[in-house]
Amino acid sequence: MRRAIILVSLAVLLGAVPAAAQRQGPKVFVSVDLEGIWGVVHGDHTAAGGTDYGAARRWMAEDVNAVVAGLFEAGAAEVVVNDSHGSMRNIVADTLNPKASLITGTPKPLSMMQGIDTTYDAAVFVGYHSRAGTAPAILDHTISGATMRAIRVNGRELPELGLNALIAGYYKVPVILLTGDTTTCEQARTILGDTLVTAAVKEAIGRYAARLYPAEEARRRLRESAREALQKAKTIQPFRMAGPYTFDVEFHNSGQAELPLLLPGVKRTGERSVSFAASDYIEGFKQLRAIIALAGIS
Repeated sequence: MRRAIILVSLAVLLGAVPAAAQRQGPKVFVSVDLEGIWGVVHGDHTAAGGTDYGAARRWMAEDVNAVVAGLFEAGAAEVVVNDSHGSMRNIVADTLNPKASLITGTPKPLSMMQGIDTTYDAAVFVGYHSRAGTAPAILDHTISGATMRAIRVNGRELPELGLNALIAGYYKVPVILLTGDTTTCEQARTILGDTLVTAAVKEAIGRYAARLYPAEEARRRLRESAREALQKAKTIQPFRMAGPYTFDVEFHNSGQAELPLLLPGVKRTGERSVSFAASDYIEGFKQLRAIIALAGIS
């Protein structure tokens, strides 16, 4: 017995035993946006210069801490939180549950999904919003409200939740929980399937108005939903599409389609739209991010 313990210990030190096997529970990746956080209904909540931004930062930490607490209660061994809104410096680091790690700042190669890889057992999306053109939905947009009208992958229009779920799926990681307004939760189940656990913290009345659920009730729902989602994680399949991948990108105006044409393989498909193909989804996603950045210069 003593010899077996020594051999196992040596195997761990030498990397022969996978990291997942060394952990005493699941490893969970949490991507946190701001528009779908409890209390948030307006740009003054989501922009660093907004009069209500400070309050929104506090609500953001409270939402994610409720989720993190539920994950640990369900047996998570490690939780990594990626601040995923705007500057990606929204969560005040010492307000996050001290048991969780924080990825903060931008730019990051995988943006809202920075840090995800095959070592994770599950992914969670907190405070997410609906795709551009959805109504009623709080602050609906797709990646960049100033430039993007629609993004389609292999002919299917996807919101950020779908584009990001495909990144998780690339690494064979299932998205097990999404939180936001009621419309976004419904949209997520339509895309990711009914096995996805969702937790609504507010009901959208319009783009800038919502009925907020009582704060204590909302945070309790987040905690319980996180616990439920991790307990059933093994029954949820990763969201994937077969390659190769065709990305169709539609902008708000024709000028935004001009600079993206400087990139290899990008073709104009309409007055305000471009398209490109990629054999690898991650490489395609990175090119998509470059296209959006160039469109924003126009």
